[in-house]
Order: sequence, then C-alpha cells, then structure tokens
Amino acid sequence: MTGLLILAFLQATQAQAPSFGQLAAQAAEARKAGRESDALRLYREALRLKPSWTDGWWNLGSIYYEREDFAAARDAFRKLVALDQKAVAGLALLGISEYKVRDYDAALEHLDTARRLGLPQDHPLGDAALYYLALLLTRQGQFDAAAGLLLNAPERKVISPAVWVAVGMTGLRLAKLPEELTPAERSLAQAVGRAMCAPEAEATAMMRDLLMAHPDQSNLHYLYGMVLLHGDTRAALDQFHQELQRDPRHLPSLLAIVREMERQSDFDQALVYAQRAVQAAPENFAAHAIFGRVLVSLNRLAEGIRELELAKTIEPGSPQVYFALASAYAKQGRAEDAEKARAEFLRLKNAGSGR
Repeated sequence: MTGLLILAFLQATQAQAPSFGQLAAQAAEARKAGRESDALRLYREALRLKPSWTDGWWNLGSIYYEREDFAAARDAFRKLVALDQKAVAGLALLGISEYKVRDYDAALEHLDTARRLGLPQDHPLGDAALYYLALLLTRQGQFDAAAGLLLNAPERKVISPAVWVAVGMTGLRLAKLPEELTPAERSLAQAVGRAMCAPEAEATAMMRDLLMAHPDQSNLHYLYGMVLLHGDTRAALDQFHQELQRDPRHLPSLLAIVREMERQSDFDQALVYAQRAVQAAPENFAAHAIFGRVLVSLNRLAEGIRELELAKTIEPGSPQVYFALASAYAKQGRAEDAEKARAEFLRLKNAGSGR
C-alpha cells in the first residue's frame, strides 16, 4: 500500500510539472513584461528540459548581456554557437562578452568569425562588433586593418569620442586597448582620431595644428602626409621623409613613398625605398609584395616573383598579392600559373566583397 501511495504521489507531481512549451511561453511573457529575474529562471528551467533550444540560449544570453553579467552571457552564447556555428549575432555577442571578461584571444576569434560570416553593417550589433574587433586588431598591431573597419563603412558617421580614440590609436600605432592608455595618450588619440575622421580640408588644418603642438610625436608626419597626398604630392613626400628622419625604419612612410614612386613610374627610385622597407620589416608581407612589384616593373622577373611568392607565404589571404603574381607569371610566359593566380585573386576578392 505504501508503494502505491508513493507511485501515486510521483505521478501527481509529474502531472503538475510544467512542460517545455509552457515554460518557454511563460519565459517569453515574463521577458516581455520586464520581469527579467522570472524570465531567467524560466529560460533556465526550459533549457534543462530541452538543451538544444537555440532561441532559449539566445534569450538567456541576451538578458545576461543587458544586465552586464558578461561571464554568464558568455557561457550562454557559447552554448548557442556550439549548437549553431553560423549564428552570426550570437557570435558577435559572444565575442563582445569575452572582450568584457578579458578573454581577448577568444573574443578576436569569434568577432572575426562573425565578420567573415557576414554580420550586416546595418545590423544593430554591426557597429559594436566591428568596434571591438578593431580594438583587438589594434592590440595585435594590425593598425591598417583596424582603421579600415572603423572608417570604411560608407554609412558610418564617426562622432563618438570612443570611436575617435580607437581611430586615433590606429593612426598613432598604439598597440594597446583604450583602457590601457594614459590620460595624455587618450587625449592625443582622440584629437588624432577626430582629424582622421574629418573632411579633407578640415583634416589638413587639424593635422597641421597637431604637428605644431607635438612636433616629436611618432607617426604624425606620416599621417599629415597621407592627408596631403591627394592634393599636394610634393608636400606629402616631404612629410614622409621627415617621418623617416625621426625613424629611418618607419615602414608606413617607406611604403607610401614606394607607392607614389610607382604611380610616377619612377621605378629606380621606388626600388631604393622598397629595399629599405624589406630591411626594416623582413617579416612583413606588404614590404615583400611591393618590393616584388617594383622588381617586376624593372623586368627583374625571377627576383620579383620570388619576393611575391614570399609575400604569399607570409599572407596567403591577400588578393593583391595574387593579382601581382598573375601579372608577373604572364610576363614570364607561365600561362598556367598566371591563370591559377588570377583565379585565386578573384576568389579572395569575391569572398571579401561578400562580407
């Protein structure tokens, strides 16, 4: 008799337990009503019954994220992306949450994956995800890539002081995070970022004023030269040379001079600075790529191809290297290799334009 009573009690208890569908509905209703604590409890209960429920992990993580409980948000979004590796918004919020808890390597991986999968720039998370990705690229010293993310979105209106600081850090080549800046560094980075984001006429005046105030600051002559480049080539080159007087191995200035010499078809002069670029940064793919291009232009094909292939080895994802290789192979009469390089260039270009 006792056993029958226990069985009856268990059956009654099970009958009273809400189903997954009931819990999911109650959780959604609680969230809609702003009862976040109830919603969290109900989502957790529903997920215990159905751990494969991706919408549940998304909602659970989102509530934690909104509460700035980034460790809990990270754990929820990790569950989500484990179930759906193409959950782009989930990857973005996972990366931001990892950034907030200082798991920077994981954050970089997940934010870059979200970008590669195609998080739309007009998505509510788009700006935030690209901003934090740019910060992490800056921390790694990938300044040009970071600046591209911050500045190249056509619909971006750069007005946020935080974004100005981030942009300025790329220009000043400060391999840090914003929270690691000294007050003086932050102030200068914000001023430089404002200048980099300004229309050309305003940027010229702002950069000139910054140079007058900080004549010995590294990278300012280079940045001023880049602003001048499209309007006054001679003045721009003078700024690049002044940067090189301060630092003879300043790679961005060396590369800028080579590109301008290429544009003027002054390949002998370009060769001098391209050689200096490779000596200054022997592990830099852009230095080898531009050196290779100049050698090919001088019909030193074997040497040029060797440099371009070295650039490809260092950075296999650069479409520009394959474009240059295709031209070099064609000049050397290697039609099959030229076609392969051209095909890879198109593949990489199309992959990049689809992001």
